[in-house]
Amino acid sequence: MKIYSLHDFVKYNYEQGYYDNQYNNHYERNTKSDYELGYYQAKNDYKNKRKFKNYLIQKIIVKIVNKIFNNKAIEIYNFIVGYENFQQKHK
Repeated sequence: MKIYSLHDFVKYNYEQGYYDNQYNNHYERNTKSDYELGYYQAKNDYKNKRKFKNYLIQKIIVKIVNKIFNNKAIEIYNFIVGYENFQQKHK
């Protein structure tokens, strides 16, 4: 798989609900921004008393990928920002 198609692969699988079965039950396809999806995922983790995920390494990698490939991974970055914003409010 070529690196520039990784974004499309991850986004497709995420939208299909392959990454988090509990989140998939509440997912409304194409109605929320990526930021809102990240925020909602963190809210769901908090509500279900799950440990918050740490996306620091992924955020750094996505920033580098975005610089190299002209923001091909911007949706992932926006998801992480949304997740982190909820996390900061509820520490």
